Amino acid sequence: MAYTDTRDSSEQPASISSNQQNNTAAPSSDTVTKKASSQSDNKQYLFEGTSSPLMNSTFNYLDKIQGWLGGYVEDLGESADAFFGSDEDFDRTQGSRLDIMTPLTFHANGKVDTRVKFRAKVALPRTNKRWNMIVQSAENSIQDYSNSSSDANISGTTSASATANNDTATAVGLRYMLEVKDYTSSFIGFGWNFRGISPDPYARIKGTYKWQLSDKIYSRMVQDLFWESYDGVGLTSKQTFDYQFNQENLFRSETQGTWWDKEQFYELHQTFYFYQTMNVHRAVAYHVGWDWDTKSVGPHLTSYHVGFNWRERIYKKWLFFEIQPRVDFSQDTDFRQADPNITFMLEAQFYDRKFEK
Repeated sequence: MAYTDTRDSSEQPASISSNQQNNTAAPSSDTVTKKASSQSDNKQYLFEGTSSPLMNSTFNYLDKIQGWLGGYVEDLGESADAFFGSDEDFDRTQGSRLDIMTPLTFHANGKVDTRVKFRAKVALPRTNKRWNMIVQSAENSIQDYSNSSSDANISGTTSASATANNDTATAVGLRYMLEVKDYTSSFIGFGWNFRGISPDPYARIKGTYKWQLSDKIYSRMVQDLFWESYDGVGLTSKQTFDYQFNQENLFRSETQGTWWDKEQFYELHQTFYFYQTMNVHRAVAYHVGWDWDTKSVGPHLTSYHVGFNWRERIYKKWLFFEIQPRVDFSQDTDFRQADPNITFMLEAQFYDRKFEK
C-alpha cells in the first residue's frame, strides 16, 4: 500500500552525540556536526571540485535546485535515520522536499531488479507549513531494506513486510500536521492510491513519541492507524531503542507489528542494527532481522536476512551513493536456499536547509 511514508534523509552522519541539554533535551544537529567535523578529515566530497567543467557546472546547477525547496529540523537519536533516509526523517522535514532514488539490484541467480523511485512533499502556502501535498511511489529506508523479501521484491525498493504492506502503487494526498514538538509529532492524512487506472482512497492518523531513558539510551514509539478501501483497516506499531556507545557508534533494536483487520492476521518484524560513522561523509549500517506473521497457519517465521549498507555523501550534503550486500532466506524455499544479492543506489534529496537547527 503506497501511502506509507518513505525513505522520512538529511545531512547528518549516523553518529549521535551523547551530551544532553539541561539533562533532558537532545543535543542539536549543530552539536553533532561540530563534533563529527572536529574528529573527521577535511576531505572534499567525492564529486566536488573535479577537473571536469561540465561535471562541475552540472552539479552547481543541481545545487541551486536543491536549495530551492523546503526546510528541515532534526532531534536526538535520529541522525542515523537522517543519514540513511527513513520515513520518520521524511515526516520531520519542514517545508517542501523531493527525494529521487535509483536502486539497481543484482541477484546471484542472474535476476536484475531496477526502478526509479520518488517521494515529494509540498508545503501549501498560507498554512504555516501544516498542510502538505504528498506524492510518492515507494519507501526507501534502511528499515525497509532490512524487512524486504528479495525473492518477491526489489531489495531496498519495496518491502513485502513493510508498514502498511506497500506495493508499487503511486499515492497522492494531503497531510495536516496536528502537533510538532521536540518529543512528539502527529498528523492526519488522506488521498488516493493509484494501481493502474483505479483510484483507491485512503485515510490515516500517525503519532510519534520519543523520550530519553538515560544518558545513552533513547526510545521512540510510532502508532499509525490507517484505512484504505483495498485492504481495509490496519494498525502499525513500532518501538525503537537506541544505545549510543559514543559519537561514532550506535546500536538499535527495532520491533514493528501490523494488524490487518480485514484478513485478521498480524505481521511482526524484529531488526537489530549497528551504525558506524567513518567520517562526516560516510557511514555503515550492519543489520540482521526476522519476519513473522499469523496468516493461514498461525504464528510462523516467513523470512530472515543479514547484510550491511555502505552509504557515502558524494556531493555536498544532498547527493548520496549506497551499496548494500545482503543474504535473504525465505519460507518459499523452506529456508534451504540463500538469495545473495547486492544493491547499488544513487539518491538525490532536494530541500532547503536554511531552517536547520
